[in-house]
Amino acid sequence: MPCSACHEAWPKLNNFGQMFKDNGYQLGNDPRTPPYSQQPAYWPIALRITPNWHRESFDRADIANPATGNTPTEGQLTTHGFDLSGMDILTAGTLAKNISFLLVPSADNAGAFHFESANVRFSNLFKSGWVNVKVGKFELDNIISEKRILTLSNNGGFYRIYHFQPATEIPAMTAAPFTFGLGDNQLGAELSGHSKNDYTRYSAALLSSNDGNVGLPNGHGLRHLPHLQPGL
Repeated sequence: MPCSACHEAWPKLNNFGQMFKDNGYQLGNDPRTPPYSQQPAYWPIALRITPNWHRESFDRADIANPATGNTPTEGQLTTHGFDLSGMDILTAGTLAKNISFLLVPSADNAGAFHFESANVRFSNLFKSGWVNVKVGKFELDNIISEKRILTLSNNGGFYRIYHFQPATEIPAMTAAPFTFGLGDNQLGAELSGHSKNDYTRYSAALLSSNDGNVGLPNGHGLRHLPHLQPGL
Protein backbone atom coordinates (compact mmCIF):
# COMPACT_ATOMS: atom_id res chain seq x y z
CA MET A 1 0.00 0.00 0.00
CA PRO A 2 1.18 3.58 -0.52
CA CYS A 3 2.28 5.72 2.42
CA SER A 4 -0.95 7.72 2.15
CA ALA A 5 -2.93 4.63 3.19
CA CYS A 6 -1.75 5.15 6.78
CA HIS A 7 -0.46 8.72 6.82
CA GLU A 8 -2.53 11.85 6.49
CA ALA A 9 0.59 13.92 5.89
CA TRP A 10 3.90 12.47 7.04
CA PRO A 11 4.48 11.96 9.91
CA LYS A 12 0.85 12.21 11.05
CA LEU A 13 -1.16 8.98 11.05
CA ASN A 14 -4.71 8.96 9.76
CA ASN A 15 -7.38 6.90 11.52
CA PHE A 16 -6.64 3.79 9.44
CA GLY A 17 -2.92 4.04 10.24
CA GLN A 18 -3.61 4.48 13.94
CA MET A 19 -5.89 1.44 13.96
CA PHE A 20 -3.30 -0.62 12.05
CA LYS A 21 -0.62 0.33 14.61
CA ASP A 22 -2.91 -0.29 17.59
CA ASN A 23 -3.85 -3.71 16.21
CA GLY A 24 -0.23 -4.84 16.30
CA TYR A 25 0.52 -4.14 12.60
CA GLN A 26 -2.35 -6.41 11.54
CA LEU A 27 -5.15 -5.67 9.10
CA GLY A 28 -7.15 -8.54 10.53
CA ASN A 29 -9.45 -8.87 7.55
CA ASP A 30 -7.72 -11.05 4.94
CA PRO A 31 -5.88 -14.39 5.20
CA ARG A 32 -3.51 -13.19 2.47
CA THR A 33 -2.08 -10.45 4.71
CA PRO A 34 0.43 -10.77 7.58
CA PRO A 35 0.77 -12.64 9.82
CA TYR A 36 -1.05 -15.37 7.90
CA SER A 37 0.89 -14.95 4.66
CA GLN A 38 4.26 -13.95 6.11
CA GLN A 39 7.05 -16.43 5.44
CA PRO A 40 9.67 -16.94 8.18
CA ALA A 41 12.40 -15.88 5.73
CA TYR A 42 10.80 -12.46 5.21
CA TRP A 43 11.82 -9.57 7.47
CA PRO A 44 10.70 -6.06 6.58
CA ILE A 45 13.62 -3.63 6.95
CA ALA A 46 13.92 0.05 6.06
CA LEU A 47 16.98 2.33 6.18
CA ARG A 48 16.52 6.06 6.68
CA ILE A 49 19.13 8.82 6.49
CA THR A 50 18.79 12.32 5.07
CA PRO A 51 21.64 14.24 3.37
CA ASN A 52 20.64 17.90 3.49
CA TRP A 53 21.62 21.52 3.18
CA HIS A 54 20.21 23.74 5.87
CA ARG A 55 20.48 27.28 7.16
CA GLU A 56 19.63 28.29 10.70
CA SER A 57 19.58 31.81 12.10
CA PHE A 58 18.99 32.94 15.68
CA ASP A 59 18.23 36.45 16.89
CA ARG A 60 19.15 37.74 20.36
CA ALA A 61 21.77 35.04 20.85
CA ASP A 62 24.56 35.41 23.42
CA ILE A 63 27.79 35.93 21.49
CA ALA A 64 30.88 34.84 23.38
CA ASN A 65 34.29 36.49 23.13
CA PRO A 66 36.58 33.66 21.91
CA ALA A 67 39.53 35.09 23.86
CA THR A 68 37.82 35.28 27.25
CA GLY A 69 34.78 33.03 26.93
CA ASN A 70 32.58 35.83 28.24
CA THR A 71 29.30 36.81 26.54
CA PRO A 72 29.52 40.61 26.42
CA THR A 73 26.87 41.12 23.78
CA GLU A 74 23.94 39.58 21.99
CA GLY A 75 23.33 39.40 18.29
CA GLN A 76 22.42 37.15 15.39
CA LEU A 77 24.11 33.80 14.79
CA THR A 78 23.76 32.04 11.43
CA THR A 79 25.00 28.60 10.45
CA HIS A 80 24.56 26.95 7.07
CA GLY A 81 26.01 24.15 4.98
CA PHE A 82 25.71 20.49 4.04
CA ASP A 83 24.98 17.91 6.70
CA LEU A 84 23.66 14.42 7.43
CA SER A 85 20.83 13.42 9.69
CA GLY A 86 21.20 10.36 11.88
CA MET A 87 20.45 6.95 10.42
CA ASP A 88 17.62 4.66 11.54
CA ILE A 89 17.36 0.96 10.75
CA LEU A 90 13.69 0.13 11.14
CA THR A 91 12.21 -3.33 11.27
CA ALA A 92 8.71 -4.07 12.51
CA GLY A 93 6.08 -6.67 11.88
CA THR A 94 4.32 -9.73 13.22
CA LEU A 95 5.93 -12.82 14.70
CA ALA A 96 2.59 -14.64 14.98
CA LYS A 97 -1.04 -13.68 15.24
CA ASN A 98 -1.37 -10.89 17.83
CA ILE A 99 2.39 -10.88 18.55
CA SER A 100 4.26 -8.00 16.93
CA PHE A 101 7.67 -6.39 17.34
CA LEU A 102 9.51 -3.13 16.67
CA LEU A 103 13.30 -2.83 16.53
CA VAL A 104 15.02 0.47 15.69
CA PRO A 105 18.84 0.62 15.97
CA SER A 106 19.62 4.29 15.48
CA ALA A 107 22.80 6.32 15.02
CA ASP A 108 23.43 10.03 15.42
CA ASN A 109 25.05 11.95 12.56
CA ALA A 110 28.51 11.04 13.93
CA GLY A 111 27.79 7.29 13.77
CA ALA A 112 27.29 6.50 17.48
CA PHE A 113 24.64 3.76 17.67
CA HIS A 114 21.98 3.10 20.29
CA PHE A 115 18.62 1.30 20.39
CA GLU A 116 15.81 3.81 20.04
CA SER A 117 13.13 1.09 20.26
CA ALA A 118 13.20 -2.64 20.98
CA ASN A 119 9.88 -4.12 22.07
CA VAL A 120 7.40 -6.95 21.67
CA ARG A 121 3.63 -6.37 21.86
CA PHE A 122 0.93 -8.90 22.72
CA SER A 123 -2.30 -7.59 21.20
CA ASN A 124 -5.99 -8.33 21.70
CA LEU A 125 -5.57 -10.42 24.83
CA PHE A 126 -8.81 -12.12 25.87
CA LYS A 127 -10.00 -11.21 22.34
CA SER A 128 -10.37 -7.57 23.36
CA GLY A 129 -8.71 -4.43 22.04
CA TRP A 130 -8.85 -3.06 25.59
CA VAL A 131 -6.09 -5.43 26.78
CA ASN A 132 -2.65 -5.18 25.15
CA VAL A 133 0.77 -5.64 26.75
CA LYS A 134 4.08 -4.25 25.47
CA VAL A 135 7.51 -5.01 26.96
CA GLY A 136 10.95 -3.62 26.13
CA LYS A 137 11.95 -0.11 25.11
CA PHE A 138 9.11 1.90 23.62
CA GLU A 139 7.64 5.36 23.15
CA LEU A 140 4.97 6.26 25.67
CA ASP A 141 1.41 6.62 24.38
CA ASN A 142 1.51 10.41 24.17
CA ILE A 143 -1.06 12.55 22.37
CA ILE A 144 1.58 13.64 19.85
CA SER A 145 4.82 11.78 19.08
CA GLU A 146 7.98 13.87 19.12
CA LYS A 147 9.99 11.17 17.36
CA ARG A 148 9.07 12.39 13.89
CA ILE A 149 9.78 16.10 14.06
CA LEU A 150 9.08 18.13 10.94
CA THR A 151 12.43 19.96 10.88
CA LEU A 152 16.05 18.75 10.73
CA SER A 153 17.25 21.35 13.22
CA ASN A 154 19.15 20.34 16.35
CA ASN A 155 17.88 23.49 18.03
CA GLY A 156 14.12 23.16 17.74
CA GLY A 157 11.19 20.98 16.85
CA PHE A 158 10.98 19.02 20.10
CA TYR A 159 8.02 19.28 22.44
CA ARG A 160 9.60 21.08 25.38
CA ILE A 161 6.62 20.47 27.66
CA TYR A 162 7.38 16.72 27.49
CA HIS A 163 10.70 17.42 29.22
CA PHE A 164 9.63 19.99 31.80
CA GLN A 165 10.84 19.11 35.29
CA PRO A 166 9.58 21.00 38.37
CA ALA A 167 12.30 22.41 40.59
CA THR A 168 10.91 20.40 43.52
CA GLU A 169 11.87 17.15 41.74
CA ILE A 170 15.55 18.08 41.52
CA PRO A 171 17.56 16.80 44.52
CA ALA A 172 19.35 19.68 46.15
CA MET A 173 22.62 17.93 47.01
CA THR A 174 23.36 15.87 43.90
CA ALA A 175 25.60 16.66 40.96
CA ALA A 176 23.30 14.92 38.46
CA PRO A 177 19.62 15.79 39.05
CA PHE A 178 17.04 13.08 38.41
CA THR A 179 15.38 13.53 35.04
CA PHE A 180 12.41 11.97 33.30
CA GLY A 181 11.41 12.96 29.79
CA LEU A 182 7.84 12.17 28.84
CA GLY A 183 8.88 12.21 25.18
CA ASP A 184 11.82 9.84 25.66
CA ASN A 185 11.55 6.15 24.87
CA GLN A 186 11.40 4.25 28.15
CA LEU A 187 12.32 0.75 29.36
CA GLY A 188 9.55 -1.24 31.01
CA ALA A 189 6.14 -2.76 30.43
CA GLU A 190 2.90 -1.10 29.32
CA LEU A 191 -0.73 -2.16 29.61
CA SER A 192 -2.92 -0.32 27.11
CA GLY A 193 -6.30 -0.46 25.41
CA HIS A 194 -8.49 1.41 22.99
CA SER A 195 -11.98 1.57 21.61
CA LYS A 196 -12.72 0.10 18.18
CA ASN A 197 -12.34 3.50 16.48
CA ASP A 198 -9.26 4.41 18.61
CA TYR A 199 -10.81 7.67 19.83
CA THR A 200 -10.81 6.55 23.47
CA ARG A 201 -7.70 4.93 24.91
CA TYR A 202 -5.79 4.33 28.11
CA SER A 203 -2.32 3.18 29.08
CA ALA A 204 -0.46 2.41 32.30
CA ALA A 205 3.28 1.80 32.27
CA LEU A 206 5.75 0.45 34.83
CA LEU A 207 9.19 1.80 33.97
CA SER A 208 12.76 1.74 35.19
CA SER A 209 13.48 5.17 36.64
CA ASN A 210 16.57 5.82 34.51
CA ASP A 211 14.87 7.64 31.61
CA GLY A 212 15.17 4.76 29.15
CA ASN A 213 18.88 4.13 29.66
CA VAL A 214 20.25 0.62 30.03
CA GLY A 215 21.52 -0.66 33.38
CA LEU A 216 19.44 -0.83 36.53
CA PRO A 217 19.17 2.39 38.55
CA ASN A 218 20.19 2.56 42.19
CA GLY A 219 17.67 0.73 44.34
CA HIS A 220 16.10 -0.89 41.26
CA GLY A 221 13.72 2.07 41.13
CA LEU A 222 10.48 1.87 39.18
CA ARG A 223 8.11 4.59 37.99
CA HIS A 224 4.38 4.13 37.42
CA LEU A 225 2.79 6.24 34.71
CA PRO A 226 -0.98 6.09 34.02
CA HIS A 227 -2.49 7.87 31.03
CA LEU A 228 -6.07 8.32 29.83
CA GLN A 229 -7.14 9.98 26.58
CA PRO A 230 -10.92 10.48 26.35
CA GLY A 231 -12.93 10.27 23.17
CA LEU A 232 -12.72 13.21 20.80
